[in-house]
Amino acid sequence: MIEGTSRRREARSSRNRSLLALLLAVLACFASGPAMAEFWTVSSESYFPPYNFTLKGKRTGMDTEIVEAMLARLGKTPVHRPGAWSDVVKDLDTNQTDIAFQFLGSGKRARIHTMIGPYRDSTTVIMTRKDSPIVFESIEDLRGLKIGVVSGFDYSPEFDRSDVFTRLVSSGNVINFRRLMLGRVDAIVGDREVLKFQAESDGHADAVRILPKPLNVTPRYIAVPKERKEKAEMLQAAFEEIKADGTLARIIKTWIPQDE
Repeated sequence: MIEGTSRRREARSSRNRSLLALLLAVLACFASGPAMAEFWTVSSESYFPPYNFTLKGKRTGMDTEIVEAMLARLGKTPVHRPGAWSDVVKDLDTNQTDIAFQFLGSGKRARIHTMIGPYRDSTTVIMTRKDSPIVFESIEDLRGLKIGVVSGFDYSPEFDRSDVFTRLVSSGNVINFRRLMLGRVDAIVGDREVLKFQAESDGHADAVRILPKPLNVTPRYIAVPKERKEKAEMLQAAFEEIKADGTLARIIKTWIPQDE
């Protein structure tokens, strides 16, 4: 009886030693392996193709790829936070994100936060239906028109302060484009590539036209909250790297061929 008890104790002791050895081995693997990933939050508008959008459950787009290329240089892992544009702005202004895009390099936020770039230009245009007689050489040509705009967006200083036309405000370019197709607005304004993408996605590229003269051409920047100065400096260095070695140009060319 005593001998049996002794054997059971020895067996339990042996198992405990084995478990301890296994645990130490696992801990050693973690200690000798790569450092744990550091995650950076990235805020961008949910649907703003071809710059940022979700496809098959993955965030993609030209600007998304640019930001991810910069983070890859730093060995950081992005955690995307898509939302309405107002949410992106709020994330930046309340220090709830590491990175937000895409912003102008002037104005209130450029004075408060750190702007990385410029990493591309944005061409703001007017889109009308194909059969529309509208021409645009000056703001006065828009007098009396109903024009679709997106809430919270800046287009050009002259356009933004003008009162010669009526603004129909919506939450996004998808609604604006469909209002144009239904004849509820005479024209819409927005980024040239975004409006072209929307027209093609809806199967109505042949039903619209972009007026030749743009409203504005502005450089775009990636923003970092003022409170995250060290991260801004790291991101600026990564931006200079991908710009110098051609990575930035290659990403842009993939999404927007040069002949366009």
